[in-house]
Amino acid sequence: MPGISGATLAVIFRVYDRLITAINGLFKDLKGSLSFLVPFGLGMVLGIVAVGSVISILIGRFSFQSAGFIAGLMAGSIPFLHGQAKEKGTSENKSNSFVMYYLVAAVAALTIAVLSVVVPTPEFYIEGSFGFGAMALLFSGGLLAAAAMVVPGVSGAMVLILLGIYPLAMDTINLIREYVATPFSFGLLPPILQVVIPIGLGVIPGILLAGKCIALLLEKYFVFTYFVIIGLVLGTIFVLFADERTYQSGDVTALSAVAAAAALIIGLLLALKLGRNKKTPSPHPSSHDTEECDAR
Repeated sequence: MPGISGATLAVIFRVYDRLITAINGLFKDLKGSLSFLVPFGLGMVLGIVAVGSVISILIGRFSFQSAGFIAGLMAGSIPFLHGQAKEKGTSENKSNSFVMYYLVAAVAALTIAVLSVVVPTPEFYIEGSFGFGAMALLFSGGLLAAAAMVVPGVSGAMVLILLGIYPLAMDTINLIREYVATPFSFGLLPPILQVVIPIGLGVIPGILLAGKCIALLLEKYFVFTYFVIIGLVLGTIFVLFADERTYQSGDVTALSAVAAAAALIIGLLLALKLGRNKKTPSPHPSSHDTEECDAR
């Protein structure tokens, strides 16, 4: 679900420290890491297939209203991100000016908005098959979405929207659900695998590399990184409403606009609720943090 950060939910359920520790310790303590990552991963797959199908149906039938809800979720994540960055920046330097960081966020948002206008959304299906460029983009999407999962406040699905492959991912989830219901429908496998394989191959290095890279960025450039993320979120909201597929379910009327506004407010309130009063996760969890989390 775009706007709902998997890492933020991990913080809420008090497993974020264990997640980062398991990812970074995969080659040092394989058994211990897998004992956490395997059930965590199975839960992710179940959530994607089950909940993703519902989201896909809603987007297909109520695309404009769904966009409003998603935009609300994204906007609601901004106070969480800003609060984390402001708290960290103030603690490091009491006289720290945030003007430069706001400019960084504005540049990031403007960059995303301009790219969405200048660079057209790629056409994936060419005579029923994918080209090398589409495969590379799907791989990149999986890698970046997996990396985004590690950063509190950032949604992996938001990254897929930014790259223009979110609708394709949702369509593939529907095909997976259909195949699970009819396992002998082998004709469904080719369109599923040509999406799942490149994205899946991107997810693996994305998770492994992101655990270390994100931890390093948050340690060295915490405030700068978070303000870049804020800009990306703002820019992605623009991309969402600039995409013609947002209006595919019908013309925009006064009634649909009111419904979309209501959905936006609901999404905003939900994201604000999820991000409220949450402890800032440490980018380098200590063994004490992990033991405390286990005790909880």
